[in-house]
Amino acid sequence: MNKIEPNHPERHGALSSDGRRLVDRLARRKLELAQAIVADVQREVMDYGSLGALTMSDDVLATALLTITDLVDSLLAPASAPTDHAEVIRRSASRRVHQDVSLPSLLHSYRIWGARVWQTVLEEAADDPVLRTAALELATRIFDYVDLVSVTLAQVYLEEAAGAYRARDVLRSDILESLLLGRALSDGARVEIARLNLSSDDQICVIVVRLSDVPPDKMRSESLTALRACREILAAHNTILLGVRDSDVVCLVRVANPLDVDHVVAGAHQLATRGSHWRVCVGRPHQGLDGIPRSFHEAQEAAAVAASQRRRSRAVLFSDVILDRILVHSEYAQDLLQETVRPLMAYDDKHSADLLITLRAYVLHDFNMTRTAKELHVNPNTVAYRIKRISQLTSQDATTAQGIVTLALALRLLDG
Repeated sequence: MNKIEPNHPERHGALSSDGRRLVDRLARRKLELAQAIVADVQREVMDYGSLGALTMSDDVLATALLTITDLVDSLLAPASAPTDHAEVIRRSASRRVHQDVSLPSLLHSYRIWGARVWQTVLEEAADDPVLRTAALELATRIFDYVDLVSVTLAQVYLEEAAGAYRARDVLRSDILESLLLGRALSDGARVEIARLNLSSDDQICVIVVRLSDVPPDKMRSESLTALRACREILAAHNTILLGVRDSDVVCLVRVANPLDVDHVVAGAHQLATRGSHWRVCVGRPHQGLDGIPRSFHEAQEAAAVAASQRRRSRAVLFSDVILDRILVHSEYAQDLLQETVRPLMAYDDKHSADLLITLRAYVLHDFNMTRTAKELHVNPNTVAYRIKRISQLTSQDATTAQGIVTLALALRLLDG
């Protein structure tokens, strides 16, 4: 089970307008409600009472607030696609293992959570008979949510406690999370990480094997298969540490010299051929432990590009798609498309022409008209005429460096 799906729209049906009104009121009190839940949990559950103030404020409070947000989202749009909230909530259960919070205490905390949410709904309904009826409409949904979240988190907790993915080279989930997000490391975490044998000049590259297309009931076995493949392929030339983060297998690779980078890239491409549901994404190497969050972020950016690609037999390197990500995040991206590619598409539609196809071939063949003409089975003079027409329609001279770079960027943006 890799996603929390807290409500079943086919069972409950759509909320009434009064029910939605109550949910909106609940949403406005999210922070206040989360703070009350944390106070109740800390007071009533012994294991939480022994946690430090920073853990309660930065971790437990944040999780309570996010869980309320997830509930509200699922109530207002139960048929929508699952959000990233579920994965963050799941990771909180793994952390509780290493914070010495028992499973009964974890489940007790969610019963308190559900009771507080229900109490707040009743407070908002007050003595209004219409809203009291709407509150009853929400009751089953809220406690169904609590039940399903509890079952999911119990599974995550038990797998973490049993060391479902543990081996000498597999990091605990809390340590992996701290490394990837740049959080402070405990002394115990530093001992585990010492196995990388880092020197001050070494770099670390993060490789993410994304298994998000794997069915939930096969996720654990597929993750173990991916871990074995990472060891077999990547550990042959480099020191590595592994981890499992939701539907991702994460590999931290020590890069001691430029030759290591070639081995990492070749290994990543080989890894991509091992699983039909795998998407292998690679960040650039960065200096030391402090560079891990940056490399991880780059691997995630590469994963965003990989999600739009059909071909999975090769790894996606951030160094290859950095230009695509810059384009996607630019506020001028749509302007660039509107001023370059769109006029060509409109012209082709109106005149049954091939200007866009010609531009693609021209860029692919490094702006060589002879090779472009050969691919398109036309005369080079025809290519020259089309390139001139492209320049006129886009106001970008395709025979100059600036013009062709702009048009090539527009094509990458269109394909991205």
